Parts: sequence; structure tokens; C-alpha cells
Amino acid sequence: MPTIRGFVEGLEIGRAGLFVATVVKDDGTRDAYRIADLDADPERFNERLSKLGLLRDAMDAAEPVEIEYTAEGAANSIDRVRRITRDSVAPVTGTTRVTGMVIGVAVAAQNRTGNAAEAPDRAVVALMAAGSAQSYVLDMQAPERGVAEAQLDMLREAQAAGEAVTLDVSGKERRIVTVARGDLGGAGAGGGDAETIAGFVEAIAHSQLAQSHVMVVTLVTAPPFETAAGGHYVELEPFTPGEVTLAVLRGSPEYALLEAALRDKLRVHVAASAAAEPDRPNEPRDDTPPPATHVPRSLEEPLAGGAARTGEPLRLVRGVQVLHALASASRPVWIEVRRRSLDVGPEAPCAEGLPSNDLTPRTLRDLALPYKAEWSATGCFNHGVYRFQFILDTPLELFIDGEARCLHTGEDGATQFAHACLDGDHEVRVVLPEWTCRREFVFDVYRIR
Repeated sequence: MPTIRGFVEGLEIGRAGLFVATVVKDDGTRDAYRIADLDADPERFNERLSKLGLLRDAMDAAEPVEIEYTAEGAANSIDRVRRITRDSVAPVTGTTRVTGMVIGVAVAAQNRTGNAAEAPDRAVVALMAAGSAQSYVLDMQAPERGVAEAQLDMLREAQAAGEAVTLDVSGKERRIVTVARGDLGGAGAGGGDAETIAGFVEAIAHSQLAQSHVMVVTLVTAPPFETAAGGHYVELEPFTPGEVTLAVLRGSPEYALLEAALRDKLRVHVAASAAAEPDRPNEPRDDTPPPATHVPRSLEEPLAGGAARTGEPLRLVRGVQVLHALASASRPVWIEVRRRSLDVGPEAPCAEGLPSNDLTPRTLRDLALPYKAEWSATGCFNHGVYRFQFILDTPLELFIDGEARCLHTGEDGATQFAHACLDGDHEVRVVLPEWTCRREFVFDVYRIR
């Protein structure tokens, strides 16, 4: 006997108990199937009503049915009715945890039937994880509908907020089992160790895919800052600025900081990891997943294309630090520091004939004899009142732009202070008339207003 699958579009009961069901078949055509007489033959009365009940419930739930029928001329008489669920009842096998940023969500309605199995409606989630764009499937017709809807809402909220999500996925089709907002110790969204890059934001561009929420940031590198007591400085070493291409999600906190750095021309330190080889969900694996699980190649191509234009590998942003206009709001940036006389001492050796245990002439540094030393530097200061703080057991004099400054002794008797209102470039000079190389130079500069 012939068998068809489809969805019940309408039910009709006419005179003499004639029951007619209109069915949209899986090939898109419509046909009518009937039960000839609901009132005839009392021995088969329950059978006919059960068929009617199955067809009615299937129509109410919009679930497919399988009908076996007998062709009687122009009429099709129903012999058997089978109602088929479209719920996702696949068992959960081994799961894998992945953490990333949601860059796209699509919900697909698969109102079709086939000879093998029914396909439940699904949501396809595109995730920037492990250095590439990957796709995962959320079954929207799980037996617990509320759980699937809550998971979809969490993914959409995470996408809008630019937050990371952690997924537990099962099977080769990457079916989502668990959704959590935040990083729960998964593989991470960047993959590999992050590298800190210092520089200035040159440009922010869209990744040429509106639904991806991925922005491409061009960063011009700058020499790294070293931290020292009293301020920051840059090593006197050759440096060639270069361009680095970064990928960041629009709406994330990292993107907001990069946008502020571009607007206010501020220096940034970016923790970024190099992108791994793009994952290609379209390419066959052990088996070919259903079409709904595919992510277009264009999801990755704009990112790779942006990196190709600069000749640098694409890096994924994992953290951003924005610095003040002078790298520190409270401390100066030293352009040049000169302290050779503190560390080395006078270069001229002692006069010949000075006694020593090995009869070899020695320097003032070796003999720990006091001499006049000087610490000087040129620094760039934000506008404000600065305190110069010294903890030294030797006399000192402080000069700022050649002008001597008054020193005050703290309550502990060991700390000396000086204050100055500064803005821009200034020369700071500390003169130590009785310095020895074995002493420790403890000096700090910080802004108090």
C-alpha cells in the first residue's frame, strides 16, 4: 500500500459520517484522504475514531503524520495513521566545553518531512572561539521548550552585551546542551596565550558582514613603557612602528575602550592572541551536518581579508587597557634620565700610591669615599601639583628648571618633601654633595592635585 508523509491542513466531516483530511505532503502538493463512514460497522468504530483523534491532534500541534492508504478510484481511503514527533529526542553523548563571543544568531523553521527522520526547528549560533568563527546548533524543539527558549534568550543577551558565553556541545553536529554567560574555564575566546601590544588606535572598520558584530581595529605600535620609581620611561632603543590588525566584538567592553582611545587619541595596551586557522563548518567532516548547522564562509573571510591588507596576522582582542594622555594621570613620563654619577661614580681613578690590600690603585667608588653626584631627568607632566619625596641619609638639593626648591622634613625625620605646580616639559635635577655609591637612591614623584 502507498504511504505518504505530511502535515494535516484541514479536517472535514460531512453527511453519512464522511471524514476527509486535507494533507500537505512532503513534496509540497496537497491531497485529500478519507474515512468513508464513521457510523458504519460498530466493530471498527473505535478504530475510525482513533484515526480521527490522531489526525486532529497532529493538526493542532502542527506535527507531521504518516498515512498508509488505499486508492479507490479518485478517493484515497485511510488504512493506517502514524503521528510523528518533531521534538529533539537525541541522547546526549560526550560533551565538549567551548568559550567564545556570540557574533550571530539565526532561528530556522524546518517545516518539512522526509523518509528517514523528522527535522526539528533549530537555532544556529555563530561563536568567535578558539581563534575562528564556529557554528553550533540549539534544538528549539527539545521536550522542555522553556529551557531552549531560556538558552536562546541568554545567547541573544550575551551578544547584545558583548559578553563571553560558555557552551557544552554534544555530537558531531555540535548540538548545544548547556549555555552559561561568562567564562567557566573553557578553551577561551582567543586560543593560546595573549600577547600585550602597546600603541595607538589608527582606525576602526566594520568587518563587511553586518550580522557578525565583528569590528576590525588597526593599531600602530609604540615602544613599551617601563615602570620606575617616580614615573614611567621608555628605553633608549631603536623601534620601528608597525600596524597590527585586531578583531573585536562591537558592544563589548573592549570595543568601548578602543573607541574611546581613537576618539581621545590615547595610548592603549591590548592583550591579543593570534587567530588560529579558521574553522570551516561547511566542509565535510566525518559526515556532512544538516544545512541548518552551516555557517557561511563569509563569516570568516572579512576578518582574514582585513589582515591580508595590512600584511599582518589577525589577532583577537582579549583585554584592553587605556592609558592617560601622558601614560599616567598621577606620574610624569620621563623623556630622559641621567644618573650615571650615582651608579658609576667619578671615572678618574685614584692617585697612584694610595694604599690598598693588593697594592692596586682603586677608584672613589671602590673606597666608598663621598663625592658630589647628580640625578637629572627631563619629564612631561600633566597639569597639577606634584610632590617630590626623598628618603635619603645624605644632604640634597632639588632644582626644577634651574630653580632651587625648598625641602621640608617629614614627621619621621627621615623623609624630605618638595612641591611644585607643573604642566608640560620640565627638567628635574637632584644634587647630592656627599654621595657614595653604596647608598640607595630612594626618590618618588606623584601628583597630589
